[in-house]
Amino acid sequence: MQPASVWEARDRATAQAWERFVAGSDIGDAAVRPEILRSWHRCRDDYKLDPRQCRAPAADDRCEHSLASARVVAELGSVGRSLLDDVEALGGLVVITDGAGRILTAQGDRAAIRHGAQSNLAPWSAWSEPATGTNGMGTALADPVGILVRRQEHWCEGLRDWCCAGIPVRDPATGQPLAVLDVSAWGKPLPDAVLPWLRRAVRGIERELREQARRDAADLQAVLEKVDRLCGKPLVALDTGGGIVAANAQGKPLAGRSRLGLTIDYPALGEIVRRGISRARTYRSWVGFAVPFLPSFGDIVPLTMRPVVRNNRVIGVLGTLGESEGEQMSLEVQPSPPPGATPRRVLALQGSRLLVLHPEQIMFAEAERNTVWLMTDHGRVRARERGLERFASELHDRGFVRVHRHFVVNSQRVREISRGFGGQLSLVMDSVCGRTVPVSRRRVAEVRRALAR
Repeated sequence: MQPASVWEARDRATAQAWERFVAGSDIGDAAVRPEILRSWHRCRDDYKLDPRQCRAPAADDRCEHSLASARVVAELGSVGRSLLDDVEALGGLVVITDGAGRILTAQGDRAAIRHGAQSNLAPWSAWSEPATGTNGMGTALADPVGILVRRQEHWCEGLRDWCCAGIPVRDPATGQPLAVLDVSAWGKPLPDAVLPWLRRAVRGIERELREQARRDAADLQAVLEKVDRLCGKPLVALDTGGGIVAANAQGKPLAGRSRLGLTIDYPALGEIVRRGISRARTYRSWVGFAVPFLPSFGDIVPLTMRPVVRNNRVIGVLGTLGESEGEQMSLEVQPSPPPGATPRRVLALQGSRLLVLHPEQIMFAEAERNTVWLMTDHGRVRARERGLERFASELHDRGFVRVHRHFVVNSQRVREISRGFGGQLSLVMDSVCGRTVPVSRRRVAEVRRALAR
């Protein structure tokens, strides 16, 4: 544990940065950790959340439940009870939320329970980021590895007496959070070691989920092989996240790189599969189809989906290529992505300065090994996050398109398409210098579709 003078000084610096940020400044302050700053941006710019809020609102009942989430919550209850003595010694609470950030249980120190009642840190209150701002439970839903939120780092001023650390448990197939395990303390800091401690606590649950996902993938492959012997049509087996885990010989061209087995190479189809899974959990006899453009086939190909059920669980769908049966599924992008999935700002480094960029200020990104360089209206800067694949994924629905293994472009900043002497396409960007970006041959069709929107 750090001396009181250290965390008090840190709290003062963070509170000053918060005041500037709430007043409308775009800060790049060493007093604010990047993950907290990203959350503040979501609270201010996306959720328009009142920073003077002092209580969490009551939760509603709108949330899709699954057997997996119910099982995880039950197992987290056992884990929480095993941590209870240590957390009470810290003067804190063990809190469990569902995948929507609704508190299910809050147990621990009696004084902390009384203070929690004043902030509505109690069962059936809503602690997601859109409801209650930056906090250990809600921000853990948006952060893949969990987060420790110190007192002044809370977005809502009325929650500044709390320090909280949350770890999400996610579905390995969909990546969606199923539940959160949180420790919250009133009036005192939590040690930095609390996050690794919580990660170790949920490790067994995560291992069981991965094992179940592997068993489900094996069951999906067995179903595909059985149907393949009977019909001989192009078949793919997709898990609940829309990833391809098996394909027969005719369906192999759809398969991309490996995840549990194989993954889909068209993200919009993954969304269609997830929506089909949701319908199938309510109506087990549901059948539906979509008519997406599949880059690996280079054409529009109908795909019919039929749910695969094992032990009263929908574990995925069997897809038949070239077939249109059942309910037609729209390919329109659905609203309400997971909080934080699509950042409104991009953090970049320019010397010792931390820049907070709007996506529209970025013309293109260029990879240099694992470093990502951004060509922006401020000149060439280095992205704080590493990896071009991650950059492209996070900004996909903001009009950013992968055009080359080294380049991702903002389609809104393309001025024209030029063709070189050898026939290779290049994109002329909307800038004074007229920078050009090459387009690899295998991505030409995808780029043309993106620019035609």
